[in-house]
Amino acid sequence: MKMEMGMSMERTPAMQRCMDDCCHCMTMCMETMMYCMSKNMGMQMMSMLQDCADMCQLASRCMMRFSTMSPRMCGMCAEMCTMCATMCDQFSNDKTMMRCAEMCRRCAECCKSMAHAHAVA
Repeated sequence: MKMEMGMSMERTPAMQRCMDDCCHCMTMCMETMMYCMSKNMGMQMMSMLQDCADMCQLASRCMMRFSTMSPRMCGMCAEMCTMCATMCDQFSNDKTMMRCAEMCRRCAECCKSMAHAHAVA
């Protein structure tokens, strides 16, 4: 069954991987935010982590329900994850922040692929 805007009602392995990466990234960002709170890091960093976690959750949920907005949400998620990774990279001597940056980059890549794969021509 096909839906408008190119979204299929079949969950592909790539879509499942992207949903999984979004969920893992959301969890990583929330855990990293708690870590940042314990280290008294700035509000800007914690706010970015929360925003990224929220966007990952939204993108994943849109994909789960085959929303026609999934390509846009995945594109926005890719952008948010890239921004979050860049902020985390500022703490290059911190293993927790580097793990978060790595997960954010991984999520950004899969979301970018999903956004392009299902974008309307």
